[in-house]
Amino acid sequence: MQTLRHRKKAENRQHMLDTAKRLFIENGYSKTNMEDIAEQAGFGVATVYNYFKTKEGMFAAMGRDDMSEIRALGEAALADLPDDPVEAVLALLKVYLKVFEYISYAVMQEFIIQSKTSGPLHDESERAIGWQRDQVKIALDTAKTSGRLDSGLDTSLMSYVIIDLFIRYTQRISNNRNNKHQFSELRKIINLVLGGWQLK
Repeated sequence: MQTLRHRKKAENRQHMLDTAKRLFIENGYSKTNMEDIAEQAGFGVATVYNYFKTKEGMFAAMGRDDMSEIRALGEAALADLPDDPVEAVLALLKVYLKVFEYISYAVMQEFIIQSKTSGPLHDESERAIGWQRDQVKIALDTAKTSGRLDSGLDTSLMSYVIIDLFIRYTQRISNNRNNKHQFSELRKIINLVLGGWQLK
């Protein structure tokens, strides 16, 4: 059972992250500093640094919390996927796109840029990519077991390809918000990639 002290610490941490997210969305990640976050959250700077060693670490923690919720939504989606393998994969990708309900396109763009160098954001990005590949592989294995995909399909490799395509798609829509048109393009590409392995 959580003590009052632990509950208070968890509440403080969440308040700091919520404040940071709001400032990242309003001002941009690069234009927000730890002093801004501390002031807006109503804490001393030293207190914020007590919880998060760096701004990047705070950004990574924010991403980890958001992505853990999306991961749970992906797990729930796996229990009720469409029979069609292409539609099953697309259903998961739509779940992953819910990240834009948590952060803005501009913040995602900064996350992508910052995660290219080693550090907490890179680690968090790799973690998210890993479980997304695992979930897509489960969807493909399920379709394979049910006889809807050719038994010769390497589902590990295919899940890698699909998530790589999805990452590229996410990068594009972070730059260009017209994602409805681009999702139809992603649908065509996934259909093209998986189509040859489908069994009717």
